[in-house]
Formats: sequence, C-alpha cells, structure tokens
Amino acid sequence: MLPDIVSEQSRQHDVALFIVNDRIESFILSKINPQVKVYLLNRHEGSKNPWPLIKLNLLLAKFRPDIIHTHAYRQSKIVWTKWIPMVRTIHNVHNNPEEYHKYKKLFSISQTVADWTKNQGWDSIVVDNGIPFDRINTEKKSIFHDDRLHFVQVSRLYTRQKGQDIVIKAISKLKEEYERLPFVMHFIGEGDSYQELLDLVEKLNIQSYVRFEGNKRQDWIYNNLCNFDLFIQPSNYEGFGLTAAEAVAAKVPILISNIDGPREIINNGEYGMMFEVGDIDNLASQIDCFLKNGYAKDLVEKAYSYAKKYYDVSITAQKYVEEYKTIVEC
Repeated sequence: MLPDIVSEQSRQHDVALFIVNDRIESFILSKINPQVKVYLLNRHEGSKNPWPLIKLNLLLAKFRPDIIHTHAYRQSKIVWTKWIPMVRTIHNVHNNPEEYHKYKKLFSISQTVADWTKNQGWDSIVVDNGIPFDRINTEKKSIFHDDRLHFVQVSRLYTRQKGQDIVIKAISKLKEEYERLPFVMHFIGEGDSYQELLDLVEKLNIQSYVRFEGNKRQDWIYNNLCNFDLFIQPSNYEGFGLTAAEAVAAKVPILISNIDGPREIINNGEYGMMFEVGDIDNLASQIDCFLKNGYAKDLVEKAYSYAKKYYDVSITAQKYVEEYKTIVEC
C-alpha cells in the first residue's frame, strides 16, 4: 500500500521513500512512480553495523523534508534529525505505545485501530487504508478448468491472527454433510503456520479441497482475484483488512469474521457476509448457505461502490497531505 500512497502524493509534492532494511521485493519497487526518490539502505535485520543508520540521517539532512512519516515500531529511534517533525501510522491493534510521545501526530488505519489506541491513552487521526481500485481487474475469466467453485484467502499464514485453521476445520465439518464438496479453498501466502496447516489438512483428510498456493505477486492477485467465487477472511483480529478490501474491489463476494476492522469495509455487514469470530460451526453454516443460495450480484456492486467511496488510495494519500499541512503551517 505504501508505494501506492507515495506514488499518488508525488503527483503534486516532492516525496522520498527511505527503506531501511534489505527485505525488498523488486516488483513492488518497480511500480513506484519514478518521481518518488527511493533510497535503499540495505541494512540486514538485526545488524549492529551503524553505517545504514548514519547514511539514513545524512540523506534526510540532504533531502530536508518538511515531514518524516514512519510506519513501524522503533523507527523514531533511528532518526536523529529531531528538528524535523515526525508522524506515525499505526497499522494494527496490540501495538506498543511507548514511543508515541515522540510524534507530532499519530494516524490510525481504521476506526478500530483508533479506538484501541485511545484505550492506550493516545489520540490518533483516522486515515483509512487505501487501494488502487483502477488497477484491480473485475472482468472474470476462466482460470480453473473443473466444475467446482473456488474460494480464496490472501494472507500471511499465521493462524494466531489470520485464522486459516478455522476455515480448514469448517471445511472438514462440511465434508461430513456432502458426498463431495463442490469447492476448493485456496490459501495465497506464506508464513510460520504453513506446516501446522498442512498437517491439519492431512489429519482431517481434506487434501482434495485445500490448496496452498504460496506467495503470488501483487499484479497476479490484482489480475486474478476476480476469478474466485468467494473470499474468506477468518481473522481473529485485524486493524483493517486490506486484502478483504481488494476482494471487494475485484467484485468478489466476501465472508469475514465479525471483528471491527474488516467490518468497516462492508459497513458493519450491510454489504457482505459475516460469521462469529472463531466459531467453526457458524463459519461452516455461512459457507453452506452460500453454496445453497448463492450471492446477490447487486450486493457485490453496492459493496464495490461503498468501498471505492472511502478506501481508494487517492483519498488516503490526500488525507495524509492535508494533515501534514496542519503541522508545517502552524
């Protein structure tokens, strides 16, 4: 999302992106507007070498920004030019607030995150996450050559937060009621829970109904997400739900756990289906309902219109700029 935001902002402003660590995907870099100055510091995570941080501060002094905008914990500690005002975006609940006092303003990616941050004792301004609606394909084409429906989750494989095990157990439950399940569940992403999930699928003997696709490039997702029949996001907690918003932008029906972050994307359930978070039986029941009754096309269109109104990346980028001005001009 960040490359999309800075690309939008660079249309009217001078923007630089400083990437401190060396965990970089070349494709994501390639989509950044050439007007954005990109600095790669190539620090290895956990390194004690001070040079990348020295270089960061030398480059900041040379660029002379009006605002420094950070997006992660402890970044305030590596910026030594304290006379430049800093702001921070908080991307999830359960964040450590110990350095919030160092920032001129705090931003939250959703009302859910803002409420959580408020309970920690800190005010923040909601600037909703945004996605590039104009780059997400909505024209469905056949990429699966069988007679089954195809469901998908796009997320890091991390069961504690993302809840992939809940979907797998719900599929197992449905298998008891169907002679042959009429769908396949695709998990796109990698993560620490991969082996745990693979073992669970084998234990429940549902290998025919689950596919682990590994990571896919963002352009593949944006081009092909629309070809799936249902997007399932069973998270136990989320600050927002960016991939759910992308599914809505691809005009795919979505089924999410009824947690606050993703609920905002479908206006508290008005434009999508929900199940009780962590409830395997309830999820299985919702999937069964979808299989038997389908999904109203006009609801998909309404979800798309609602999300585009509030979550297009151009809106996100402009809101940030407006907030920067209140700091610079005061």
